[in-house]
Amino acid sequence: MADRRVLTNLRGLWTPDPARAWAVDRIPGAALALEDGRVAWMGRAGDLPAAWADAPEVDGGGAWATPGFVDPHTHLLFGGNRSGEFNRRLAGVSYQQIAAEGGGIRETVRATREASVDELVATGEARLQAFRQRGVVHLECKTGYGLELESESRLTAAYAELKRRGPSLGISLDVTLLPAHDIAPEFAGDAEANLRAVAEDWLPELVRRHPGVARFCDIFVETGVYTVDQGRRMFEAGKRLGLIPRVHADELTWTGGAELAAEVGAASADHLMFCSEAGMKAMAAADVTPVLLPATTLFLGMRDWAPARKMIEAGCRVALATDFNPGSCPCVDPLTILRLGCLQLRMTFEEAFTAMTLHAARSLRRDDLGHLHPGARAEVLLWDVEELLELVYWVGEPYRPRFLGA
Repeated sequence: MADRRVLTNLRGLWTPDPARAWAVDRIPGAALALEDGRVAWMGRAGDLPAAWADAPEVDGGGAWATPGFVDPHTHLLFGGNRSGEFNRRLAGVSYQQIAAEGGGIRETVRATREASVDELVATGEARLQAFRQRGVVHLECKTGYGLELESESRLTAAYAELKRRGPSLGISLDVTLLPAHDIAPEFAGDAEANLRAVAEDWLPELVRRHPGVARFCDIFVETGVYTVDQGRRMFEAGKRLGLIPRVHADELTWTGGAELAAEVGAASADHLMFCSEAGMKAMAAADVTPVLLPATTLFLGMRDWAPARKMIEAGCRVALATDFNPGSCPCVDPLTILRLGCLQLRMTFEEAFTAMTLHAARSLRRDDLGHLHPGARAEVLLWDVEELLELVYWVGEPYRPRFLGA
């Protein structure tokens, strides 16, 4: 027998429209008809179809209903933390200098290599609960702090277990393999040898050991790390394994990462503080989603914010994400990202919210998330505010949604 419910007594419903770029449906006095964890109908409560008249009602308490947040770029699993490094940077030591001294990502790699699968799962579950409490219902999460096969395999195994636990936690996952997050210490700066190991050995073995766990692969294309050509070759290897490309692109310098994303048909290009106008146009033409990470820019004290307005004007459907990680963005809060999207990237509230719902899901090629139109997963957030704009207007207010989950 079908599970049918009607969500009623709403101040209103607010959802991006997947059929129209950047369009939003704002319906006062709305109702939602839900069947077997999916949206079956949405509209004004007075227009509810007669077939739903006898369905059990769920009282929305006069709240605004929105789709749940989707976070399309996180580094969920790692060992240790780098709070001491944070204080050094506040004292004027650069991120690059800390890395040159063996800190930075190398410190996290050491701690992650020492962590067992059980330890990674335990810390990952706690972090997922923190995301969920703040309204995130689906999360992309990367490996990448192992930088060698066995450690990357433990990370992937931990993600497999977290995916299994997802329904009980109320959050679902997409996994990205990122063994080319940096040049591993064992390769002593030899990016080419490291790239060959990733493309020829590590990726195939990770897919063989953990079938069906990962959907995506990623690489850090950046000056002093991996080149565009090396990224291209890694994606060729990943595609042969059924993995969809995502690219860390144009974060610290322009490298042509956005153009590479368009060339290889990537689902997303991420960071993009130094993206060229040609790269923006290429992404728009190739239907690549730019995923912007403004909290990383803030946390690192950088002056160059990703050019969101130019990307939108170029025809890109921009997404926003936390970039949760221990070194450059220990943030699990989507409202912080929305506020930065509005205040620093100069996005409207409607654009920023769409970027962290519909477009975030789009960057993961998930068409049933990020909106509340018929067919969508019934991942509904209920906000006790008079107007949704208050979520970003009251800076620092720790709003927490109520949930009606699929």
